[in-house]
Amino acid sequence: MVRSESVETLKRKSAEDLRAAEVLIGNDDELLTQIGFFLQQFLEKKMKVELCNHKIDYPWTHDLVALLKLFPQKGISEDDKLFAYVMSRFAVESRYSDYFTPPWDGRQMLEKAKKFAEFIETFWEDP
Repeated sequence: MVRSESVETLKRKSAEDLRAAEVLIGNDDELLTQIGFFLQQFLEKKMKVELCNHKIDYPWTHDLVALLKLFPQKGISEDDKLFAYVMSRFAVESRYSDYFTPPWDGRQMLEKAKKFAEFIETFWEDP
């Protein structure tokens, strides 16, 4: 179900999450859990904006894979699914455990997250 967040609020909060990740990277590229958390939040909100814009109901979730399944599946690669899965782990799991180490450094995560955000904005564009 579509939640009560407005698209404008989601957009603003998404931009704030991206900025927080960028600030962290600028100060300490090794704060991977914190950088990943803000990038996951950025992507989650970006995905929800796109779903709202297309009047697609979505569940109350931090799971990027679950949200990705609501998008048209044409063009989604296994790498995209893997990235969504890894980034989803930053939502909760990495906040409370010590055993999750991401496969990328902070700057790599940032670049991948920005590209993924651009990618999800193309799903409903005409070819």
